[in-house]
Amino acid sequence: MPEAIIIPFPGRTSSEQDRLNTALQNLQTALDEQRMAMNDWRFAMAELGIGVAGLGHALETYQEALGGVGTKLGDLRQKAGQLEAWADSAANTGGMSQP
Repeated sequence: MPEAIIIPFPGRTSSEQDRLNTALQNLQTALDEQRMAMNDWRFAMAELGIGVAGLGHALETYQEALGGVGTKLGDLRQKAGQLEAWADSAANTGGMSQP
């Protein structure tokens, strides 16, 4: 029977220190990515704050405009009542005097 050729099982190519350095480098990469993500998040929150402040200002302006419209409608309602009273008076008396 011929002699068998034994092929050695591949051993570890990196030492414990190399594995530790690789793990540390991976951790540093993860921390850098997390730091960048936090900076992006802070920037997005700042932009959101600016947008919300602008929206608040726009709503205040809109509310003021609606208040002005409400005042004008009240004035028109009063004038319409005066015109209606004049029309009723004119119809009842047959006269056409100015309101």
